[in-house]
Amino acid sequence: MLNVEELETGYGKKQVLFGINLEAVEGKITAIIGPNGSGKSTALKSIFGLIPVWNGNVIYNGEPIANRGTRANVNDGIGFVPQGNRVFDEMTVLENLEIGGLHLRRDRFKEELKKMWGLFPELEKRKKQNAGKLSGGEKQMLALSRALIMTPKMLLMDEPSLGLSPKLVTFMMGHIRKINHEFGATVLIVEQKVREVLDLCDRVYSIKLGKVAFEGSPEELQKDKGKLKHLFL
Repeated sequence: MLNVEELETGYGKKQVLFGINLEAVEGKITAIIGPNGSGKSTALKSIFGLIPVWNGNVIYNGEPIANRGTRANVNDGIGFVPQGNRVFDEMTVLENLEIGGLHLRRDRFKEELKKMWGLFPELEKRKKQNAGKLSGGEKQMLALSRALIMTPKMLLMDEPSLGLSPKLVTFMMGHIRKINHEFGATVLIVEQKVREVLDLCDRVYSIKLGKVAFEGSPEELQKDKGKLKHLFL
């Protein structure tokens, strides 16, 4: 579904990624791991169009999308869940979801909203509450629901476990698996909780110093703790 070829990008004059190659297979969960500052989140942002691609290709369903606008990407079935529980604090839970489903017909929005309430019942209980008053875990549920309400074919997730308690990390990983299986969304996830994401994903890439340092099955890294440790040093 997604092929990234020799991608280079960065911020200002600082180059962060140096010719990375990766792919996300339709219907599967693909993880990107690596140390802080290695370029994991930068890769997601460049794929989604939040920062420019300097060189290389991003191919989605056979079509080049490098440097295409984020709105076009959303309309084409790509959802993005940013790092850090990003929600509109001064809006209610329901209003946040209405922003996410802005381009849906009203009847379709109601159908998708019902699915979100089913996925995260706690959000329905707080639908009239300002999002800024939610807990960190509830904000992450809301950020995820806001992306899901457009029924994306591919979901890009940037560290969904950030700031969550161990219990909530387990909860969130279970829901990502559910979204993949029941909603049929292909998932590309950047994650620092390595043990949990290796249990979740079908394929894993490790980025180190802006380059792909490992590509393979999660089982390979789970069996070779020395290799896993080397990727983070």
